[in-house]
Amino acid sequence: MKRSNFYILLLCGWLLTSFATAQQNDSIRSQILSMQPSDLEIISKGRSLIVENLKKGDLVAVKEVKDYLAGEMFNPYRVFVPAEYWLLCFWTEDFAELLHEAEDYASGPEWRQGVYWKVPERFDGTPVLDMIVRSDRLSEELGKKSAEAYIPLTVSIDNAELNAEEKEFLKLLLHSLLFTSDSVYDEEGMEEVNAKASAFLDNYKDSRYENYTRRYIRYRFRPSDWGLGSELFLGYNMFTGGLSNHFTNRVIAGFAFDVSYKKFTVSTRVNFSGTKTLQEITRRDITWPKDVNGYVMGADIAFHYPVLQSRNVLISPVAGIGGMGIGPSFEQVKDKYPELEDFKELSSFNYLLGLDLKVNVWNKDIDLSRYGGGYVGLRYTYYIPNLGERHQLQRGNMHTITLTVGGFGRQTKRDL
Repeated sequence: MKRSNFYILLLCGWLLTSFATAQQNDSIRSQILSMQPSDLEIISKGRSLIVENLKKGDLVAVKEVKDYLAGEMFNPYRVFVPAEYWLLCFWTEDFAELLHEAEDYASGPEWRQGVYWKVPERFDGTPVLDMIVRSDRLSEELGKKSAEAYIPLTVSIDNAELNAEEKEFLKLLLHSLLFTSDSVYDEEGMEEVNAKASAFLDNYKDSRYENYTRRYIRYRFRPSDWGLGSELFLGYNMFTGGLSNHFTNRVIAGFAFDVSYKKFTVSTRVNFSGTKTLQEITRRDITWPKDVNGYVMGADIAFHYPVLQSRNVLISPVAGIGGMGIGPSFEQVKDKYPELEDFKELSSFNYLLGLDLKVNVWNKDIDLSRYGGGYVGLRYTYYIPNLGERHQLQRGNMHTITLTVGGFGRQTKRDL
């Protein structure tokens, strides 16, 4: 009897606990169901409802949901990103709202140097909206439907009670929202939009919508006036006259830095080459023996101006001034000919003339005529030293031909 009483009591306890738990669950469920929907839920479901109504072609319902969501959140840009809201306004023919919003969007302060504008704060989205936009299909569906209905949408603009300027701007705005290239730096892809924007600006001087058109529809770019470049080169030098009788020709190598302004380029080059004496040289009672290695060093500054400049080829005459020095190899002086330590370098001021060729051979996106880029090149330079002593040794010049690898670039500037 005692054991059966215990089981009965245990069963009763379990039943009471289950009943209490069920009551508690029902209470929690009731609390959850009675809660007001969150902003996230309202926005998400409302946007989904617009997609459904768009697919059905029910524009009255689209407008009702759009207006409700905008009023519920007290700001349409907590529910839609600007492009979505404006396309919906085209569908619902809220043209006055569109004109006001576009004008206000471009009213933010501008920073001319960087061509950057900050839009008014009310157009900024929220983290909740960013999350929803990434997960639903409203932008995609709205863009697709609007592109398909582009002609009917423009007809509805033409039929609206608006003046000619307002109609033309709205059609330009619609075209830019739907057909602007994925990259505004794509000149070919932006050609049509830019042409339409320029035509609007030309036809309506001092338009109320000029600011928006220049800032957010027409994207024209130009290279900066200033550019920077550098290159490495390897080639061969050839002496003439008395210099060729005293020194061998050797491989030459070096580097250069370029600064450009508009079409002019100033190039600073440093080059180094080895050599060997073909006969002894006596200078200030110190003899540099035959067959002893030496060096030829030079630095110059040259001016370039292109005679041919295209996307893939740049040809420029070169003229400049510099300095040249010829002397015994430092290793030879240290190890074998310490007496040459006091040998005075044959140094001179020199003039130079030449021709420089740069070629783009590997990248179709490079434009040597505008923004620059990488290149391979060939440069011929004729050096005319002025050693200043009347001796056969100094009566000579030097040819160099070098293969170069380098690049230059100009910053992209927005052209309003």
